[in-house]
Amino acid sequence: MGITGGRLLADTLVAQGVTQIFGLPGDQLMHALDGLHARPEIRWVTTRHEQATTYMADGYARTSGRTGVSMVVPGVGVYNAAAGLATAWACSSPVVQIAGQVNRDGIGKTLGLLHEVHDQLEIVRPVTKWRERVLRADDIPAGVREAFRQARSGRTRPAHIEIPPEAFAEETDALPLDAAPVEPVTPDPDAVRRAAEQLASAQRPLILAGGGVSLSGAREELTQVAELLQAGVVVTREGKGAIDDRSPLSVGTMWNNPRLRPFVQDADIILAVGTRFSGTGALPEQPVVRIDVDPEELDRGCTPLVGITADARLGLAALRDTLDAVAKPRASRAAELRAVRAQVEERQRALGPAAGIVESLRAALPDDAILAVGTTSLGYMCHMHFPVYAPRSYLGSSYMGTLGFAFPCALGAKVAAPDRPVVAVIGDGGFGFAAMELATAVQHDIAAVTLVFNDGAYGNSNRDQRERFGGREIGTLLRNPDFGALARAFGADGARLASADQLGDALREALAGGRPAVIECPIPRLPSVFA
Repeated sequence: MGITGGRLLADTLVAQGVTQIFGLPGDQLMHALDGLHARPEIRWVTTRHEQATTYMADGYARTSGRTGVSMVVPGVGVYNAAAGLATAWACSSPVVQIAGQVNRDGIGKTLGLLHEVHDQLEIVRPVTKWRERVLRADDIPAGVREAFRQARSGRTRPAHIEIPPEAFAEETDALPLDAAPVEPVTPDPDAVRRAAEQLASAQRPLILAGGGVSLSGAREELTQVAELLQAGVVVTREGKGAIDDRSPLSVGTMWNNPRLRPFVQDADIILAVGTRFSGTGALPEQPVVRIDVDPEELDRGCTPLVGITADARLGLAALRDTLDAVAKPRASRAAELRAVRAQVEERQRALGPAAGIVESLRAALPDDAILAVGTTSLGYMCHMHFPVYAPRSYLGSSYMGTLGFAFPCALGAKVAAPDRPVVAVIGDGGFGFAAMELATAVQHDIAAVTLVFNDGAYGNSNRDQRERFGGREIGTLLRNPDFGALARAFGADGARLASADQLGDALREALAGGRPAVIECPIPRLPSVFA
């Protein structure tokens, strides 16, 4: 006697190494859930909105280095989860979404079936690397295996597979398939040699490190190349953690940061690794060497002297070995680069209270703490001013700028790293998108701490209205609850501070409590960090 397609799905997910699914149940998934019930190796985390399934899967993936898995019903479930897929797409995060479908015979016929949309694959096409529909139980193992292979290979990005209820319900003699091997992209030796020659001849080299460095685990190799070249290292938002910010070669974060732009533009060559190269402040005429696993990125935003298609870790390792053989010893630039960083940080402090709040946040956290940062004024200052010491420790929403991302992303990160402190930095507006996930945190004992910085507005948009539109405010002011009391109503810990001066002590206390917690911190309307 065979097994159901739902059980075969569960067995195949175990074979792919899955231990967590973030999902929301519904009609077309019931046989799949019944199959998962038989595999206790997989922990199911129930969310209160489908957007949280993909945000949590993203946070889990980027923190753990494994593939995050979301499961949702078709139609509206997929639509709701699409914001998280878009964020994972922007952040090159390996997320697999498993979606239900309407009845097999009704797909594409517009019969008005529950959760029906005409072509569900078209919904996710812009925000997935690969997408496929599996119609029969026999084909579930191959489809799932390919989804995971696509998500994990080359440039990691989301994949989507959808399965109708009959395929979950029917019996099959098919067997699960083990995970497909994923071979990293190796660099061309000739391109590495040419890149090394260009870099070795430079006087003021700069390394620009993006998210690809962290995703590939290339921190050690990047640091070694930087030391050989005595190059200052500037990271992007996604690249934070690519180098220990305590290193004398770490200069800061470049994200449209006018205080770092002169340093970037003074470099006589830039080594850009695993980055889109947008918002870097580099001049069009500056010489650039690029390493990227995605060949389409090599000439996007600039025309490099040398482009190397490779996994960041392998590309940097090859470049390190070649430089070690051809580059002459260089005088230390540590004092020069420390001075640049100190000057940049001092100018950021002069912008107002935001930098000081970020510094108190850093002082209250252990070195290996994980920060998930939302699209909020304090979040922007975290991008520029929060030093990161450990890899896979800083999670943002990249260019997608997704409001509501940080809190559920932090929950996924805490599931991935239960022994590390995890903190979400979010505004009052963004927290409103996902506050119901407090129920998820309490139900599943996910002890992340959420800092809600409350200025009573969608702060960045409100500042635009005040500064650019003559103070004509519309749609940007908010009436909020007592967020600490809201947390306690769900069974979490909650506190409401009188001022930001209390933040450090409150955060230490919340982390020591080992429970889901919300700290509401009042802040004034903050000036732009891009001034």
